[in-house]
Amino acid sequence: MKSKSLHIKLDQKQEELKSELDMQDDVVFKQIFIPDYEVSGLFVFVNGTMDYPAFNEIVLDLSAAQVETRHPVSIEQLVISKICSVREQDDVETYETAKEHIFDGKTLLFIDGMVKGYVLNLEKEKNRTFGEPSTERVVRGPKMGFIESLQENIGLIRQYSNHPSLIVKQQKFGTMEKREVALIYYEGKASDSLLNEVNKRINEVKATDLQDSGMLEELIEDTALTPFPQIQNTERPDKVLAALQEGRVVIMVDGSPFALMAPTTITMLLQSPDDYYERWVAGTFLRILRYFSLFVTVFLSGIYISLVSFNPGLLPSELAMTIAGTRENVPFPPFVEAIIMEVTIELLREAGIRLPSPIGQTVGLVGGVIIGQAAVQANIVSSLMVIIVSITTITSFTVPQYSFGLAFRALRFGAMIFAAVLGLYGTTLFFIIVISHLSKLTSFKEPYFQPMDFIGKKTWKDAFLRLPKRKKGGDSFEPIRRQNS
Repeated sequence: MKSKSLHIKLDQKQEELKSELDMQDDVVFKQIFIPDYEVSGLFVFVNGTMDYPAFNEIVLDLSAAQVETRHPVSIEQLVISKICSVREQDDVETYETAKEHIFDGKTLLFIDGMVKGYVLNLEKEKNRTFGEPSTERVVRGPKMGFIESLQENIGLIRQYSNHPSLIVKQQKFGTMEKREVALIYYEGKASDSLLNEVNKRINEVKATDLQDSGMLEELIEDTALTPFPQIQNTERPDKVLAALQEGRVVIMVDGSPFALMAPTTITMLLQSPDDYYERWVAGTFLRILRYFSLFVTVFLSGIYISLVSFNPGLLPSELAMTIAGTRENVPFPPFVEAIIMEVTIELLREAGIRLPSPIGQTVGLVGGVIIGQAAVQANIVSSLMVIIVSITTITSFTVPQYSFGLAFRALRFGAMIFAAVLGLYGTTLFFIIVISHLSKLTSFKEPYFQPMDFIGKKTWKDAFLRLPKRKKGGDSFEPIRRQNS
């Protein structure tokens, strides 16, 4: 549409807008007439985006308006008085801005004889109600989760934190679809260097299509050459508030129920709200169990392949004979066994996620049992391999962050390949490669593998252990000074 001023006559405005929007069947043009002023008005809006009860009330008020004899007012004053509760600050003066407001969900009001048009905020958002988070469930703790409305999510955070230092900054970006993004942080807690880095990366985003915060996460992370997520995501308000108290910055995107928290370390991804809502003994036990589970998830299959294929002498004699007995009629080497079962389990897991909930649970449970039993009876894999793959699958579910667990599920195949080629040397080499890679990773210029920096500091206690709160002491609202690596 050409950037030209609106016509003064109403019929010319309507004709021009219809000529430009003739392909849009959901754009509604509704005319009204104000008898006492003998003037016509025109509402333009997109069907299905408006609060119709509020719209009908405005139409009735304008149509029934009468000229006061003692204190007459102009038509402009009348219209402003009737729409003051929903009127936006910016008025429309060109056809280009009129089109932008229409497709932004706003309602435009034009009056015959007036050049400008009024922008009415009659948009009714379509949101689901707040409910329990589906990806981060806890046994004990708040059951509230974010939804797809940015303003509702910000209001939920404000509800739980009324501290005046909580800062919320919103901005829009994108070329085709304007997406609103909110930066949330505590003033005095988040460092200036971190805030500058976050703002810089968001302002550099040139995406035209951004449907979820996960797409923004990929565009602003430090490096794409890694399987590990460098930004933590959550749909739990309590985790967001905890991150804010730690001096981190929270990024929320309109239309996404997942908030992004930066910077992120590996220890943060292995912490769960359950650690703090249960007693410290249980929290510490669960946290240590997760670290052990990660090692089992990645390396158990590789260790089995190494010991059976290259180093059977390291096994006790009775155990080595038992393993040999289970593999007596299996025609494939241990590596092929492991690949067959691991790929099958991953396929079942993915199918269980995509199918409807009742069917998906049935496919995951029944399919795994039936396929495993049939594979053993057909001598395709050994019974011990089925047990090992089952253990690695169970341990992968203990990771609180889904995207973090996906990274270790993918690394498991790398560990098996190294073990099949070099035996225990390959397994050890792969472990060193993973640790070296984690040590070089950063999240918004902060070291990702933070445990090395915790040595000799009090913060390492909360990284691996969950000590009693009375021993840790209360949290004081002091600025956190971060050193950029």
